[in-house]
Amino acid sequence: MNPNDVIQTYVAEVMRRLPGRERREIGLELHGLLGEMLADRAESAGTPADDAMVLAMLREFGTPAQVAERYHPAGTVIIPAVQTRSFALFAFGGVALQWALTLPRVFGGGQPLVAWWFSAGLGALWWPGLMVMSALVAALVRTRGWQPAWRPRMVDPDRVNRPVMLFGLVWFALGVALMVSLPWIAPMLPGPLPQVFAFDDGFLSRRAWPVLLLWSGTFALQLAAYVQGRWSTLTLRLSMLFSLAWVALLVWWIAVGGMFQARATDDGARGALGLVVLIIVIDLAYRIYRARPSMRRFPATG
Repeated sequence: MNPNDVIQTYVAEVMRRLPGRERREIGLELHGLLGEMLADRAESAGTPADDAMVLAMLREFGTPAQVAERYHPAGTVIIPAVQTRSFALFAFGGVALQWALTLPRVFGGGQPLVAWWFSAGLGALWWPGLMVMSALVAALVRTRGWQPAWRPRMVDPDRVNRPVMLFGLVWFALGVALMVSLPWIAPMLPGPLPQVFAFDDGFLSRRAWPVLLLWSGTFALQLAAYVQGRWSTLTLRLSMLFSLAWVALLVWWIAVGGMFQARATDDGARGALGLVVLIIVIDLAYRIYRARPSMRRFPATG
């Protein structure tokens, strides 16, 4: 096979991957381009073109599939390039967290590995699937032009929305009050509910007490920000420390287990706490990212 035959075979492979109405024009253009490149290379080498020379040139030029992609119009971008790394981290992180919560049962001999893989193992892939579907919806919004037009505005990221924060503080206090009183309320519930929501005695006596300190500290920080109307550097740092403490406490509870006497209730609580840990970690990562030093103002123009 002479060099021209090799180029023709290469061009045919590229054309096979292109839309029918564009194949002839692109094929002629590509054949002429590769012929000129080969002639220049042979002239520089001072030797006639041969199979080895043309194959080396085509390997450097790219595979037929790669070359065909250069002629295809750009498609819809599902995940922008600047978001690819964070998308991958959150996708793998969500799956890893679910596996970390369910694998201890396998290691403890409570579930065969094969049974785990076809239940919780593969089931954890719902998270990247949800992220992909969300990205598809976001891409549809962008391509349809449904997103609102950008308008310049002054943003104070440390300022708090007092009505929203007050609403959150009220529900925070009510939720804490309910959880603290649940050990005494549960026995008075009707039917089988006392057994369903019965706490483990060891959990209440040895592992539950730190939550009172974290609840009190978190509420105090939120209340301080509400009174001041904004987050200060001190309260932001303390809030991040409390977030780390919450993650450590909840992971401890999840790993040890035995929060409720009923096995089904305890498993459900561990799964819910795992989701809470994921939310706290995402929120903490976002706050750390937002706290990075912002760029200095540009000098005025005009």
